[in-house]
Amino acid sequence: MNEESADVKIRKNRRRIFDAETFVQFNQAQVFVGRSVIEENRSLALKNFATAAQGNRELLLSTVADVLRNRQVMVDMLSPATPEEERFKSSMANTVKIEELQKQAEFNKSMLEINQLMVDVNKLLIEINAKTKETNEGLLEHLDGLSTVNAKWLDGELEANMRASSATENEQRITSNAAAAQEVSETANSNREKITSLYQRAAENRSTILKTAEAVAELREEIVGVREKISANQRRVADKIIEL
Repeated sequence: MNEESADVKIRKNRRRIFDAETFVQFNQAQVFVGRSVIEENRSLALKNFATAAQGNRELLLSTVADVLRNRQVMVDMLSPATPEEERFKSSMANTVKIEELQKQAEFNKSMLEINQLMVDVNKLLIEINAKTKETNEGLLEHLDGLSTVNAKWLDGELEANMRASSATENEQRITSNAAAAQEVSETANSNREKITSLYQRAAENRSTILKTAEAVAELREEIVGVREKISANQRRVADKIIEL
């Protein structure tokens, strides 16, 4: 191998490294953009959950209590005149209670399913935290190793290696650099495909989350409408007790 050939190879490697760096830096920026979208989606989804699981649910539960109280009071106010009518009142009281328990049992089942999903989500968050910790530790270990090597270079090892270098050793390094640059480019291209796919999924999730927010708000309006209907019934029940 002559020096000109080696110089050409080194310049080609510099081009490969430049291209690879361009891919990697672009991907890193896209990763951060994608992460910000994902974080925003999570915040919006949690906001939807808080509204649905706390606001709407609590409003619904208080509404359920009002409805049941109306039904119980109406049955209690019945004045049976015959044994059959007495049995009607007693059995109807049981019906009201059974229907309440049936709905409560169904509600509890749904809440358990939601709790299971939350457990699954928390498990994924634990895995995410573990992966993040592992990634950070790997980078820290790499930086620590480079710092140790840099200290040795500053102590003269780098210059000593240059003085002792040979054509064979340089050729091996040049070949290794070419292979490494190619590998980095391939990894970067693969990462870019994943980045595009994840961004598309995040965009689809954003659309779903926004639609969910609208549905949650609409449900709140429907709950308020039902409460107005229940309040009207409450006034009628109160008048049956005694008109003031």
